[in-house]
Amino acid sequence: MRPLANVYRGEYVESFHSGSIAVVDSAGRLLAFAGDPASVTCIRSAAKPFQAIPLLEYGAIDEYELTGEEIALTCASHGGEPLHVSTAAALLRKGDFDEEDLLCGAHPPYDEKAAAELRASGEAPSPLHNNCSGKHAGMLLATKLMDLPSANYIGSDHPLQSVMRATMADFAGVNTEEVPLAVDGCGVPAFFLSLKRSAYAYARLMATAESASTSGALDRYAASCGYIVEAMTAFPYYVAGAWSMTTPLMQAFGGDLLAKEGAEGMYAMALAPQLGTALTDRLKLADDCAVGIAIKISDGSMTRGRNPVILKTLELLGIDIASIPALQRYTEWPLRNVAGTVVGEVRAEFELEFL
Repeated sequence: MRPLANVYRGEYVESFHSGSIAVVDSAGRLLAFAGDPASVTCIRSAAKPFQAIPLLEYGAIDEYELTGEEIALTCASHGGEPLHVSTAAALLRKGDFDEEDLLCGAHPPYDEKAAAELRASGEAPSPLHNNCSGKHAGMLLATKLMDLPSANYIGSDHPLQSVMRATMADFAGVNTEEVPLAVDGCGVPAFFLSLKRSAYAYARLMATAESASTSGALDRYAASCGYIVEAMTAFPYYVAGAWSMTTPLMQAFGGDLLAKEGAEGMYAMALAPQLGTALTDRLKLADDCAVGIAIKISDGSMTRGRNPVILKTLELLGIDIASIPALQRYTEWPLRNVAGTVVGEVRAEFELEFL
């Protein structure tokens, strides 16, 4: 790992956020990196698009007539806004489940406005407000399609979780046993992978959604990946919401960039092959490849340390972030004192090493 973002008080560096970055194409080639791309970390909610694949593989599109918004929510770390809550509830109803069947627990909405409105109403947060409620609703629907018990669907020994782990391993190009498990914040198994393997998985997710002729595509998952990438990029508000940079980031690229956050400073992105013409020639990217990016901020920073690094990474890869107005608020991180006076700033200051 290495310093990626410096925190300035006045003109002096007071502290910094360190981490590592891996940029990998869908053929499995490490194209660029910062820090240690082989470092292993828990990818947390960045696993959600892969955890949603079994639901679609077992026929949920036809059986439950899932909408794009509903598919996006199964991949979401949402803000608990009313549209997120209502969509999660609608998913549950399609399988004759209700919020008591969710084992994710309850927490206040990530979205500040939604949290304030909930407090003002005097209501306590429900499991539907949990940022993972869409994922859990999708898991419950998957148990029905797979004719499995819904009780303890989050257990690491539940057959559904075994399928999800195997799916993650397929995209990362490793054996299932090479994906160590722990317990995530919402209770489901959490996957550990190197940043290089995480980036590779995202590159292959996009490649598989694009075309069977795209390098690294996994043909057996083509339909499911197509639905997931289309839903996430077409309905990014359902993937995140007002609380997260993920929403405007995906909105800005018209389906050519997929992004997903994970807790503790994890972030992953996939760039479609057609975005290749905008990327720097230093990548030496083949025309038939998608690109995956995995970023880990070592101290777990979810905003101050991570967001500037995400945008700096894209800039170093050749993306003109300065031309996207909706992202400018995330590139500048003023440091203010208690009185509100600007006394410093946070700046992403690093270079990628290109191979």
